[in-house]
Amino acid sequence: MKNIQLVLGVVFLTIFLLFAAFGSHFPFVDRDLKEESMKMTEEGIKIPPYPPSKEHPLGSDRKGRDLLSLLVIGTRETLLLVTLVVVIRYSLAVPLGMAATISKPINAFLSGWNYILSFIPPIFLVALLLGIPFIYFSNYLPFWFVVILSSIEVGRLATIVKNDVTYLSNQLFVKAAISTGCTKVKLFTRHIFPHLKSQLITSFVNDMARVLFLLSQLAVVQLFLDRKFTSELDGSYSAENTSLAYPMYLQLVSRDIWSSYWVPLSSVLFISVMIITFLLLADGLKKYFKTKYRMLG
Repeated sequence: MKNIQLVLGVVFLTIFLLFAAFGSHFPFVDRDLKEESMKMTEEGIKIPPYPPSKEHPLGSDRKGRDLLSLLVIGTRETLLLVTLVVVIRYSLAVPLGMAATISKPINAFLSGWNYILSFIPPIFLVALLLGIPFIYFSNYLPFWFVVILSSIEVGRLATIVKNDVTYLSNQLFVKAAISTGCTKVKLFTRHIFPHLKSQLITSFVNDMARVLFLLSQLAVVQLFLDRKFTSELDGSYSAENTSLAYPMYLQLVSRDIWSSYWVPLSSVLFISVMIITFLLLADGLKKYFKTKYRMLG
């Protein structure tokens, strides 16, 4: 089998898509996500989170909800969130990168943008923006969450697109097309974009893995896609995650890893497999396109 990466990537992605589309209908999934505050056992009364058992193969969360059911049902939200962020990011970056190849002011703006942001790791910048009170306490936090995650690396991607277009423009087949009197529109649609498209598709899938990893980092510092505030006994308020996306079960990882290790480990397992799936797909697609253009050549 020549392209095992692509085959494995497609197989794993198909499984995740089945989870997303029909997960709540699987026989081993509790579609109602029932909460269980306590239960009687032979050893006495137990309170959640419950360890892995026949009833809960991956254990339960702190509300007594079956963790496997949460992760399977949460696949849809995870895939939608990651895909939406990357789609918006590329919708902004591709036109900006192309414009930078023909406009000096836009190119200068893009270079300055990248220069400034190169000193700040994405996780710090996202956390800083999401921590702004206007955004953090907004009723539209999911909207701001997606907007910030989408725009945070637009400059980096636009620069990649600009460099790719510039590289392709200097190739012999493009210069030959120019010498035959090919218009700019035909030059781009017939000669540049077909080669650029394969790179964009590969980079798109690869970026889905980057976004999921960034979401996991944000969850560790307790920045959630959506949350509600609950009152504590001392009169203070705490933010409680209400999202079902995979990374959100890492919010108490420093505490859970000692007392209920199955919660973060189950989340990390699903996150890791999904990230590996995207990386396998990206690598497989890169190999596929390289073979395709070699045959056409």
